[in-house]
Order: sequence, then structure tokens, then C-alpha cells
Amino acid sequence: MMCLLPLTLASFARAGSAPDRAGVAAVSARAEGLHNAYTDPVVPFDAPEEPMQPDDDLAHAIADAYGGNPVLGQRRYALRATDDALGIALSQGRPSAEIQVSAGYQFTDPGRTTDSGRSLADRLNSPFIERNDLGGQLIVDQPVSTGGRASAGIAAARADILAGREALRGAEGDLLVRVITAYADVRRTQRTLRIREQTVSVLAATLDEVIARRDAGQLTRTDIAQAQTQFEAARAQLNAAEAEYQQSRAAFTALVGRAPGRLAPEPALPLLPASIDEAFDTAELFNPDMASAIAAERASRARIAEARADKNPTLSIRGTTEVAGRLSPIERHDQDLSFTARATLRIPLSSGGRVSSQIAQALDRNSADRLGIEGARREMVQSIILAWNQIVTARRNVAVQEAQLKAARVFYEGSFQEYREGLRSTFDVLYAQNGLRETEIALLITRRDQFVAEASLLRQLGQLEAGKMLTGTALHDPTPHLREVQRKGALPWDAAIRAVDKISMPGMSQQQIILPARAGAAPAMSPKSQDGPSDELITQDPTAPMPGTSGVPLSPLSVNHP
Repeated sequence: MMCLLPLTLASFARAGSAPDRAGVAAVSARAEGLHNAYTDPVVPFDAPEEPMQPDDDLAHAIADAYGGNPVLGQRRYALRATDDALGIALSQGRPSAEIQVSAGYQFTDPGRTTDSGRSLADRLNSPFIERNDLGGQLIVDQPVSTGGRASAGIAAARADILAGREALRGAEGDLLVRVITAYADVRRTQRTLRIREQTVSVLAATLDEVIARRDAGQLTRTDIAQAQTQFEAARAQLNAAEAEYQQSRAAFTALVGRAPGRLAPEPALPLLPASIDEAFDTAELFNPDMASAIAAERASRARIAEARADKNPTLSIRGTTEVAGRLSPIERHDQDLSFTARATLRIPLSSGGRVSSQIAQALDRNSADRLGIEGARREMVQSIILAWNQIVTARRNVAVQEAQLKAARVFYEGSFQEYREGLRSTFDVLYAQNGLRETEIALLITRRDQFVAEASLLRQLGQLEAGKMLTGTALHDPTPHLREVQRKGALPWDAAIRAVDKISMPGMSQQQIILPARAGAAPAMSPKSQDGPSDELITQDPTAPMPGTSGVPLSPLSVNHP
């Protein structure tokens, strides 16, 4: 006995320090080796679970959500609208054409002065004067140089499209994380429900046995109350488990578009990195949030040049074909036909500060987007570290809880056998049974958390995409629509006009980002308030609405203008 004392004192001395992982693992291995020397325990009232052949799996759930989820479909059409912005930008360097047709009729009841100037034949023919005319014009405007505005607008539109595509990738990854989470939740809550159902059955049998032993004079009414308390608590937990299971099914249905079937076990996810350095390297290349922020900064940088282009001269050519003559009677040989060509050079002189304000606005927005890149990077790093640590922690806990589950089964079996021999109390049996079931549920939760954390990590790495997760499924391709947008209204000389316009495109130089200056002294918290909140509870709420927000609106004279 004395030889154990130094070890015991040393154990207490280390209790306040960080545990020795190797020593802890060795103790656990010794205990598990001891249990392995015996046959597997037979848990009382533990009926084997009937295996069910699955008819649904994660691949089909992802494929159905990818093809039919309305939120993802909405984002795809938003990207198409972004593509159309490129068509609008391209139109600035393309010709515009229009036809103008005008017709007129004039009726005059002439006075003496006008009538005296008319010929006798006209006056005898009609005392009134009637005239009509018909004219038509075909006008074609071809910009030669927009001062670089068209070229800058095209560059900004292309960057917006790239940012939109990356945002769509991010939305797809977010959806797949939610689908994987819903899939794992259905599996977890379904198995939890079975455990709760089994627990109720076991406790009902235990309560029945306690009642029988009380009738035989071996136990008391207190034992019955103790067993019944645990039994009723298990029924309440079963009700909660049923509600949670139905809630997880509803979440699955909302995402996938159909109810889940008999789900197969979660498969191993592909493309998981082997090290944290590999994870950061992959995320730097493929993270959609970072890529979208970078593309958004490129678009705002191009809009700096677009704003500056309003100061540059513009050159355009207009061609006009005009036909004019009488409307009635109309005769072809009486119609005048004319052709006009005109070149217009526009040189801005002053805009009242509008252009300067637009340039300053574009510079500030670009500075915000530049800072947004760093913000996206920090969020990406934080999310990767969080997901990585969740995976590691879950893996460790799975191993721990598997050993805990094995020990809990031994504990419950032994407690129940000793209870029948009169060596254990009713409380001991109920405590052991509750520990076994809660350990089973905790293990389900940990495995679910590990699977979801792996999906979250892949999302941050830019690898959680249907094209990388699945084989044999059709994928959304935004390229054909973009090609269609570029072809609309295209002309053979578009490239030449854009080349000329690009020569005069202003630069995209950025402004220096100014951060708040730090004071010379070390930062410190402001003095605390002298009087904190009182100890009185709030019993009445202020219910009077703000003036003008209900009933009669405010008069214009009562509104405070800045």
C-alpha cells in the first residue's frame, strides 16, 4: 500500500497542469486491453438492430439540390444579368441606327393680306389653304473614340462577370455544405430516435421488473419512483427526438426538393488536404470568396478609368439619309433625296465638379474593395483554422468515445447482473443505462460534426463543387450565354473601333489607402461609468411611436433638414 502513495501524490500534484497526452493514452490503452481479455458484454434488453437496405445516398442528394435548388438557380440568373452588362458596355463602341418618319397637315383660312397674295385661280379653286408634307430620315451614329470610356466599361464588365462566377461558386459551396449537413442530421436524428425508442423499451421493462420485485418484498416504493422518474424522462426525450428528426427531414426536403429515403452511411469526402500548409496553398488558389473580392477590385479599378474618361474628347461620325416631299398626292419624282455625313468632336470644358466627384467616388470604392480583399483573406484563414481544429477534435473524440462506449456497455451489463444478485441498487442500474445511451448519442453527434467540418473545410478550399464531388452528372456552364451576349449586335469592325478607343483610355492608378493614425500614447480603456444600471426591473415599455411614423404624416415645415 505504501508503494502506491508516491504515485498518488504525484498524480494530485499534476492535476492542475496540462495533461500528458502520452500518459493519458497509455492509461486508456491499459484499461481497454483489460476489457479485451473478456468476451463482449451482452447488454440487457438490447435487441439487435434490423439492417435496412438504403435506397438514397449523398450523391443523389447533392445532384438533386445542384439541379433544382431555387436559391442556386436564382444566383445563376443573376450571373446571366451580369453577363448582359458586358453587352451594354460593348454597345458603347458600336453604331446605333434609327429611322425618323414625320408627316404634317396644315389648314389655313386666309385673311385679306394673305388672300391678296394668292393667284386668282387658287382663290377660285378653294377659299382655304391646305398643305401636307412627308419626311423620313435614316440616321446612323458610329462612335470612333469615346475617350476610353467604352474600353474601361468593357474591362469593368468582364471583371464583374468573373466576380459573379466566383460568387456563384461560393453559393454552390454554401449550398453543398447545407445539403451535407442536412444529410448528416437526418442520419443522426434517425439513429438517435431509435436509441431513444430502445431506451423507453428498456426502462419500461426495468420498471416492470422493479414493480415485480417490490411485490416480492425485495424493493421499496422508492425504487419504483426512481425507475418511473427515469422512464418518464426517457419518454420526454423520445418526444423531443421525434420532433428533431422531423425537423431535419424538413430541412433536407427544403434544400434537395424531395423527402429523404433510407439514407446510406456518409461516404468519405474527396480532396481533403493532408496538412494545414496544403490547405492554405489550395485555398489561396481556389477560395471563391477571395477570388470574388479580387475580381471586384479589378472591376472598381477599371471604373476609375471609366470616370476619368469623361474628361477626354470624344469623336463620332453621323450619316443621314433624308427623303422629303408632299404626303398627298405622293409622287416619287416629287420627293427630295439627300445624304449627309458629319463628324463631331466633343471636347469637355467644365462639368461643374460632377466628373471630379465621380473620379473621387470611384477611387474610394476601389480603396474599399482593396481592403475587402484583406478582409476576405482573414475570414478565409479563420474559417480554415476553425474547420481544421473541429476535424482534429472530432477525430480525437471519436476514438475516446468509442472506448467510452465499450466501457459503458461493460458497466451496464455488470451493474444489471449485480443488481439481480442484490449487490447493486436500482439507482446504479439506471445510472449505468443512462450513461450507455448518452454515450451512444454523443458518439453520433461527434461523427456528424467531423463530417460537416470536413465539408466546411472543402468549402473554404474552393473544392466543394458538384463537378469535383460527383461523377456522371450534368454541370451548369455559364460560357454559352456569355458568348451569345458578345455576339449580339457584333460587327466586323468592332475590334478596330475598340483598338482606337483603347488608345485614349485613362490610367487606372489608385489612391493611397489612409488608415486612422494611432495616438502616441499606449491605448487604454476609457474610465468606467460612475453609476451602472440600476437594480430595478423594467415593467413598462415606451409605446409612443416616432412622430410621422403612424397616423398623420409630418408637415414639411416640421421636418429637420441637415
